[in-house]
Amino acid sequence: HAAKQLAKREETLRHAINHKAALEALIQLVTVRNLSYNCSSWPELHALISAVNPAADDLISLSHGSIQKLVSNSFRVHKDMLRRKLQSTPWKLHLSADVWSAPNHKAFLGICVKFVDPDAKEALQALLALSELPGLDGPGSHGGAEQWKLLQHVLEDYNIWNKVGFYTGDNHGSNDKLCRLLANYLQEKGVDWEAKTRRIRCHGHIVNLAVQAFLFIDSKEAARAALEHIEDTDESAFGTDFSERIKPQRAQGWRRLGPLGKVHNISIHMRENDYRWNEFKKRAGRSLGLDNDTRWNSWFLLLDTTLNLQSYVEWYQKKYYQDLRDDYLTPDEWSALG
Repeated sequence: HAAKQLAKREETLRHAINHKAALEALIQLVTVRNLSYNCSSWPELHALISAVNPAADDLISLSHGSIQKLVSNSFRVHKDMLRRKLQSTPWKLHLSADVWSAPNHKAFLGICVKFVDPDAKEALQALLALSELPGLDGPGSHGGAEQWKLLQHVLEDYNIWNKVGFYTGDNHGSNDKLCRLLANYLQEKGVDWEAKTRRIRCHGHIVNLAVQAFLFIDSKEAARAALEHIEDTDESAFGTDFSERIKPQRAQGWRRLGPLGKVHNISIHMRENDYRWNEFKKRAGRSLGLDNDTRWNSWFLLLDTTLNLQSYVEWYQKKYYQDLRDDYLTPDEWSALG
């Protein structure tokens, strides 16, 4: 009798297992959390599953190759679902793209779409592709023609070239060229797409450039010279070139920025020595952070953190007064920062 009860219990537990849902959950876990394919052999993961359902111990006993195939198959299924949604929506599809450089110095183009789900009637967004740039003009190059080559493939792969609405990209001149190539391509297919009116520039990028000019350029003439240097250059990386043109202004000394430049130097002083950095962090509960060319809000975060930790920064600059004598923040400068 006991054996029958045990067998019935085991059968019940096995019937409770949804194999399809479990495998899909495993795929999501691997891809979203960026786990290695051999995670299916982790004893800890098997222990967790067995604790929930003892009959499911062998549920994920899969080889590395099997996991890889499942991920690839799942990708194809989800991509096809997205393709059908994009093709069936009666509204325009709005694209955005940006270049990203990986730590291994490879350049990728991320292409995203914003659209209205025809069933749920809600705005959604999705990643269409994250493709490595071919580097036609040399390693790391990402001109408009190179980006267009990848975008064209995406439009044809998803068969959505006839639904393109607006295109959003940063102020790099290559995006102007890409939009002209897109307009020519669509014109050949009988679709009228005006590059100038359909091209949306990155507002955050524009604001960031204005703030950089405010912080780092000390005269209208210097700003005008920097702008004239990159004006009307089709492939000019506007934001990058502008930053490069104003770097000499910064190179003349961070202290010329006044209190903000001193804050930068204090943060650098902390980072130059592990003991000082850990000493401040232990006392204040966190580090100051540091401005960064590629993080547009980094100056704000540095200033905001400094003001929130003012008493600790004052303690630090008093302790290391000999090193920071020229960067010592006075009461008036603290008021200016606030």
